[in-house]
Amino acid sequence: MKFKLFLLVMLCLNITLQAQISPIQVTKSKIEKDKKKDTELMFTADDGKGGFISARLYRAGLIKMPKGYYIEHYDASLNLVSEYEYKIDDSSIKSLFVKDGQLNLIEYKLNREANTNDYNLLTSSLSKLDFSGEGKKIFSVSRDDVKKPFFFSVGFIPIGNLGQVDHDPTGEVYLSKNRNYIAFNFDIKDDKEETHLVKVYDNDFNLVFENQFKQEGVRDNLFHYNSITIDDSNGDAYFLGKLYESKRMKKKGKSNYVYKLYQLNASGSKELSFDTAENFVGSMELINDDNNLVCVGFYSEKNDFRYKGTVYYNIDKENFSIKASSFNPFTEQFMIDKYGEKRGKRKAGKGKELSNLTYRGTHIDNQGNVFFTAEEYYIVTHTNYKTGATSYTYYYNDIFACKINTKGKMEWARNINKRQVTKGNAIDYFSYLSTVKDDRIIILLNGSDKVKKMRDDRIRFDDKRIKKLSLYAIEILPTGEFNYEQVINNDESKVTYKVAEGVISDNYDAVILEGNKGKKKRVVKLTL
Repeated sequence: MKFKLFLLVMLCLNITLQAQISPIQVTKSKIEKDKKKDTELMFTADDGKGGFISARLYRAGLIKMPKGYYIEHYDASLNLVSEYEYKIDDSSIKSLFVKDGQLNLIEYKLNREANTNDYNLLTSSLSKLDFSGEGKKIFSVSRDDVKKPFFFSVGFIPIGNLGQVDHDPTGEVYLSKNRNYIAFNFDIKDDKEETHLVKVYDNDFNLVFENQFKQEGVRDNLFHYNSITIDDSNGDAYFLGKLYESKRMKKKGKSNYVYKLYQLNASGSKELSFDTAENFVGSMELINDDNNLVCVGFYSEKNDFRYKGTVYYNIDKENFSIKASSFNPFTEQFMIDKYGEKRGKRKAGKGKELSNLTYRGTHIDNQGNVFFTAEEYYIVTHTNYKTGATSYTYYYNDIFACKINTKGKMEWARNINKRQVTKGNAIDYFSYLSTVKDDRIIILLNGSDKVKKMRDDRIRFDDKRIKKLSLYAIEILPTGEFNYEQVINNDESKVTYKVAEGVISDNYDAVILEGNKGKKKRVVKLTL
């Protein structure tokens, strides 16, 4: 009798460990036959009524060249309301957004006759998608003014000594948080000085400002563009870059660069430098809302690629100055998560460093606390020197998650053990999606039906064949404790979901995922 009671208690404990996640309501669409193969989800938008719009790039032909976009509108019940096939010819979609019941596409078009890059606005009613009418020209940029690398196949690949191109040579397009402003960013051709052109419009496409700014006395190959963000309240643009003193990363054992943040608006530009306290900061990410502007990233003591902890800068927008900064080493709890009790404590004490961390999700709450996640992601190249054939292996491993308060202190950091490896056939289904709801980080990922048990009460999510992947949700609580739950089992799903391409609703109440298996397609809505 005691043994049965013991088993019952252990069973209850086991259920509790995996069932403490906040409830998630799952709504599934009908399974349909996908009309397009070889697609990649490029853009999504919340329609403001619980539904969403997606634009998928599709390829065709022997070498799978881009041929167009398949645009779909689903309502709150995941019924397909309308669809449209946008074919491309020296053109592409740069972004999309919804306003006043209409879907707006920002189109890039190569004008060979005028030798310009043209940017147009295409508009359609949401009730019936139709972009066959005449678009509205927003502006043009001379192709002689923008840097452009050699064009090859489906991407832009610099060949030879063409210099560094900071971004897409057809221009980058950014929307502010609530889509009140749209920014265009171009790397301008200048052999002597780093030069960028930023144009900001309101969502009626009235020009708010145009700012071409230079980093005086700095050659282009010594400035590494990092990221840009747009203020939703006034359209101010914030531009982050990394300025090297020379081509060497180190100088006398110290970092040989400084981070520069620029504030751009109709009045001109301001510049702010970051003192990295002699630490190496591999990269930083801008996070912006109406009241806060924060830079977060990872730092190390030896070089740019072996991280020891997180770096944080809080910027005062009014006087454009740093009001708080910190360097937080990885916590002992994080190291225990990753390496186990004994090894984790030992490595934490020695300041064990990590590498290959790629940002996947950033968020600021109403109090100004920062939540962000990153993934151990890297690619290994394999070349057969006899045949000349090259193949790639993609690794999507552990997830780093942390919370940093308004004073810059890292309140907690956790490691989610994960191992996903593919030669390329499962790229769409690996990695993860993260969002924040009520001070809880929610992480969605695919994994094997059986979560691997590790030493010291740890777990690991492993990969499986695409057809055998189940959908999991991990919830990290405000205290840093986390739980997980299998949301959809592969046997009942009939499709596998592309977690990294999910749509997060404007109010963070729901996540929408698209799933595929063979020619089958289904959409699922997870209400948090």
